[in-house]
Amino acid sequence: MSAATLLGKYSRYTAWTCFVADVAVLFSTTVAFSTVVSAEGGRPPTPGEVATLTTRANAGDASAQFQLGVLGLGNWLGDKGRLNAIPRLKAAASAKHNGAAYVLGMLYIRGILIDRDPVKGVRFLQAAANRGDLRSKNSLALLMLRGDGIKKDPAAAVALLSVAASAGFPEAQTNLGLIYLRGAYAPRDEIRGAALVRQGAATGPAVSQYNYGWLLETGTGVAKDTAAARNWYARAAERGSTAAQFNLAVLLVRTSASAADSFAALKWLLVVSQSRDPALRERAKGFVPSVTKKLSPDDIKRASQAAVEYLKRPRSIMSSSR
Repeated sequence: MSAATLLGKYSRYTAWTCFVADVAVLFSTTVAFSTVVSAEGGRPPTPGEVATLTTRANAGDASAQFQLGVLGLGNWLGDKGRLNAIPRLKAAASAKHNGAAYVLGMLYIRGILIDRDPVKGVRFLQAAANRGDLRSKNSLALLMLRGDGIKKDPAAAVALLSVAASAGFPEAQTNLGLIYLRGAYAPRDEIRGAALVRQGAATGPAVSQYNYGWLLETGTGVAKDTAAARNWYARAAERGSTAAQFNLAVLLVRTSASAADSFAALKWLLVVSQSRDPALRERAKGFVPSVTKKLSPDDIKRASQAAVEYLKRPRSIMSSSR
């Protein structure tokens, strides 16, 4: 992971986030199947909703089984719901529910709640992919790149990503773009790669928006545009991308002397200082003094309050932290 030196000893977080929708963000693409939990800031299901879903699931409704399974995994239904999550998902997958097959596949690949079994996970993903599920095609391609549970085959992986990207799946568009940008597994083509990342950022997860912001900030494959980079970072930051929050804060300090931008920079640095990424957490903490000296005590207090309020926001189980 490389980082460019910025503002003396501090560094901007410059590494492109590793392939999108990889096994780290398990639920990033299951939201379309759930009528109970939203993608941006989930809410607990009401007792009435749970009762209705349970009745439907017990009658063999695969969609309801899937939704109860996902809600159980997200601890929305208590201990009993979590214990029943895997059986619910398996029942839905047996009924050829693509979302359930995808989630089960990723659970087996990660070894979450069940023993890790990449081969079995790949079987679930392949079944859904054969039925046209774009998430599963995207994840299968990433597994092919590293040979996890399936034969390593970069050429087949790029072809599969191309299919999913052409069908408009944003994570696949971003992943394929990163491949071209890096010149890994396919000839290096920064312009083509940046265009694909832009497509993924338009409708994809925060990590796609972060990556496109980085391309704009550095002028990689696109014309350098600091203002546009700031906007893309801001979109990703609001959606929970820690890397975007940090890069946005540094960019604000580097390119603006206004109190409003220093206030925003401090807010995001304080948010990042509470993140689960130890490297970014420490960088953010070290950067705070250079920002606070530009603000009044009242502004510092308000920025701290804004950071606390942001961290209090409910986050869906589908959210990404990167």
